[in-house]
Amino acid sequence: MNTRPMFFAFVLGATVLLSSCERDWPSYRYDQHRSGHQEWAGPLSDPDDVSKLKVEWTWPSTGSEGGFFRSSPVVFERRVFIGSSSGFFYALDAKTGNKLWQYPDPGPALLGTCTFGNYGIQSSATSARIHDEEAVIFGAPDPSPSVDGGLGSARLWALNVHTGKLIWSSDVVAHVNGTCTFGSMTELHERIAYSSPLVHEDKVYVGVHDYGDDPIQNGKVIAVDLQTGHIDPAFTYVSTSTRGGGVWNSPAADEKGIYFTTGNTRNWNGGSQPEPPINNGLSMVRVNRHTGAVDWKFQPVPYNLDDDPDWSAGAAVMHSTCGDLVESVQKDGWTYAVNASTGSCRWQYPPTNEPSCAFPPGGPHVHGDTHYKRPGATWGDVLIINAGGWGIATPGVPSPDCGVSGTNACTAGYARLHALNSCTPDPQRARWILDVPNATPGNGYGIGAPTVTGGIVYVTTDQGHVVAIADPALRPPAGFQCTNEFINPSTGPLWPALCVAFGFQLVPTPQVLANVALPDGADAAGLRNEPAITRDRLFAATGGGHVYALSTH
Repeated sequence: MNTRPMFFAFVLGATVLLSSCERDWPSYRYDQHRSGHQEWAGPLSDPDDVSKLKVEWTWPSTGSEGGFFRSSPVVFERRVFIGSSSGFFYALDAKTGNKLWQYPDPGPALLGTCTFGNYGIQSSATSARIHDEEAVIFGAPDPSPSVDGGLGSARLWALNVHTGKLIWSSDVVAHVNGTCTFGSMTELHERIAYSSPLVHEDKVYVGVHDYGDDPIQNGKVIAVDLQTGHIDPAFTYVSTSTRGGGVWNSPAADEKGIYFTTGNTRNWNGGSQPEPPINNGLSMVRVNRHTGAVDWKFQPVPYNLDDDPDWSAGAAVMHSTCGDLVESVQKDGWTYAVNASTGSCRWQYPPTNEPSCAFPPGGPHVHGDTHYKRPGATWGDVLIINAGGWGIATPGVPSPDCGVSGTNACTAGYARLHALNSCTPDPQRARWILDVPNATPGNGYGIGAPTVTGGIVYVTTDQGHVVAIADPALRPPAGFQCTNEFINPSTGPLWPALCVAFGFQLVPTPQVLANVALPDGADAAGLRNEPAITRDRLFAATGGGHVYALSTH
């Protein structure tokens, strides 16, 4: 077993005297790498303390402010920042949960008048420094009638973290125009609902996608100047020469460039017309941070097999012991790690078409929307992610296969986490597998995006629970299971031998250290976002419209 992350935990324990700002959660997925990893040790990385996890405060403590939360909390400057579907952005005291300010105050709310632009604030925020001000930046529709008639064209908004005062609102980065007609091929129905801004050096980057592919829009990444909010005309990225390739996720960055993943191009684009001359859809992409020019793209599913398996889960950058990797999962359930320098495939899980990892145009597998759309968290060389698993790629095993034409049996995986070793041979790829408790197996939103600190993984569920999981390096496993989910104890006493006989492996089932039910957590489809980890508190927000702080004291 790879024990490198345990070593990381010891190293992290030695760094607790670093400044408190390092122990915050200042952006979606914590950092520019979108790692989902709180690297500084504290009570939430101590297995003995985690078992005491409980709700410390709730906001609002009574009643509701209206709306629900799809965005995730970010935490810095002793404040929790989050936007609501109601079109308001809130700053809360991280210690008490008291509301410090809201934007706009009193209004109007950041909502469009058209369905396409009426989503409020579902873009998680990020911290920044603009001139001499500490700032928070998020994306939302602009309700002003002077902006495309108030239909819901979107901007980025930069606010002073202490006062909530507007520093700037950016140029419009996503347009909704026309008469708001479903299926119109002449109107723009662009959104930034699920793309959280990335602050990298002197720019802010955000992705553009659409509303329900009705109709599909051309995916974009827009860069604005951090100090002014004006669009940088030198940076241009569009996914195709026609339509498609929406950027549904949040860009990541390192010193090499900007990374993101893109959606489909063939489906919902006026039928199965010829492939566009420029087609960066269904791809993991790295672009030049100055120009937006494509450095490389990794596109494992060919155009003619595009049945809507968007890369709606964003890219996570891992500086591993085997090199710099970029990792993500497609909605069809296959998970990938590619070389950050070249875009070449390092591994595919399950390893169906290695080493190229590219599917042949006439292959048997189905590449559709099977709901694997949660980004992964990285810890050392380990990727923790909602992956499809072996059940999507193994014709001939005793149970149905959900990735082969004519079958559909992979819904159980919606509530399953895989921990994958990034730097081992394929037979040791799976580190552990867990069916998360109090998450609905057949619900495509059964769990939110996992986060991790010191080997303790936190994940939210559609039934309103926050679950804490211990990597087996920290606590002995609760049991074992087969890497193929259809070969498990329910098949009888011979299942371990059956698992090995069919070429699969027995891997640990990790211990659940805490399972906290939030009072309104199951309302409005539960928790679809990530739990933000600071040194001594964990923050989560619900579809019922509440923010919770959990602690171990």
